[in-house]
Amino acid sequence: MACRDTVGRARRTCIQWEATQRARCAAWRTVWTQRCTAWATEWEQRCTQWRTVTERQCDRWEEERTRECADWIIIFRWICLAWTWVSTWVCRAWSWVTSTVCDVWTWVTTQVCRTWVWIGSLVCDLWVLVTTFVCRLWVFVLDTWCTLWCAVRRLFAPTEFSEGRSECIYGWTSRYRAEFDLERCHLQITLRIRLNPDADVSATALATQQAVWETAIENAWSGQFALVLTDGTCSCGRVTVAVDVQFVTSNEHHTVRVRSGSGRADMTNWYVTSTGGTAAHESGHMFGNADEYADSNCPGRTVTSDGSIMQSSQTGTVKARHYDSFARWLSNRTCCDYAAR
Repeated sequence: MACRDTVGRARRTCIQWEATQRARCAAWRTVWTQRCTAWATEWEQRCTQWRTVTERQCDRWEEERTRECADWIIIFRWICLAWTWVSTWVCRAWSWVTSTVCDVWTWVTTQVCRTWVWIGSLVCDLWVLVTTFVCRLWVFVLDTWCTLWCAVRRLFAPTEFSEGRSECIYGWTSRYRAEFDLERCHLQITLRIRLNPDADVSATALATQQAVWETAIENAWSGQFALVLTDGTCSCGRVTVAVDVQFVTSNEHHTVRVRSGSGRADMTNWYVTSTGGTAAHESGHMFGNADEYADSNCPGRTVTSDGSIMQSSQTGTVKARHYDSFARWLSNRTCCDYAAR
């Protein structure tokens, strides 16, 4: 079905969107996690290097001052050594404090970085969740609309089809039975006609003409074109059409008065001498088609010159446009789009 295709495309878009965005979030998370790890590693190395350098400086200070103190006389030597001890202790305290500050700085900034990664990942995941939800909600709306739309379309494709038609001053009702065989991809059109002969029309003459009319209508309208799928994914890409004419005494689609003699026929009035071409032309009205010849009562009519049966009943043939009613019925029934080809 055409709208089902739209729903399917929308659903696939949502799935693709979610996968793409989740991949982007994962990639962003990976990149920033690596950056935080690299930052922590770099500053840990810097702090370690600073600690090593300052401790060495303190050790060197102590060694140098101690050697200097050895040259002093005893009373001043103890003062020098005390000074050396105090200053060395201050140096090492400074080394410890600055190294600790460096370690704290490394830990805090690393935690800030990792918190940023967590918050950014959370926001990204929420963004994916919300947008995917909105997308799927839209798919649900489309699917619901499609279901309702197809249900409405099927209302216009009942098995016993009936549709009012009008042209200028003329008005009539198109009626027939349509049955779609999905397995055979075949559309069967049944046209039930009740003949009401005048009293002066003999049963023999009526039976003879009835056989002529039935054959002419079926031959003219059956299998002239296929209904080809133009939009949607229905299983039948090409549907054959056959018309079956049944002359009945009840449950008719159309009632035709049969008169004796000869004259100009119309959809509801035939003559016992009317040809098969005339019957085929008039059945075209029963299928919903308008006349295609010039008529002063209908100046806006489309007049054709392509040998149409609706323009010339005796020599014309059925054209693809004359299957429009069948194509429209099938399109509504299947919720796909079909056209005569």
